[in-house]
Amino acid sequence: MMIDMIRQPEDFKQWFGSFVTTPRHELDIAPAEPPYEEEEVVDALLGGEKLSRLSGLRVLHIGDSFFVHSEQLDTTDAEALDALCRYTSLGQEELGSGLQNPAFVSELTRLINQGYWYFEE
Repeated sequence: MMIDMIRQPEDFKQWFGSFVTTPRHELDIAPAEPPYEEEEVVDALLGGEKLSRLSGLRVLHIGDSFFVHSEQLDTTDAEALDALCRYTSLGQEELGSGLQNPAFVSELTRLINQGYWYFEE
């Protein structure tokens, strides 16, 4: 089975990304309450607020694929998703044009509402 997977690069990349980003210990995930709306997220980031990544959250950018907490994300804005992988704290400058991309903003809002990123206080 593993040899067959290695022969299929996309299958291997999916397995590897999921495996590497699977948490090795219990994370202290606190979903946003109440959940954020997309425009609230954009307004906060454009207003200078910063997001922090949940401590211990595993993220990976491999090739053109992005993984967060063993889930593959759709590549809605490669530069902005790369920023999520590279920085533990980020804002408007790091996310760049991703804040004008409705698909990325929707994905980011979902990740914030799941508790994977949160606004710094």
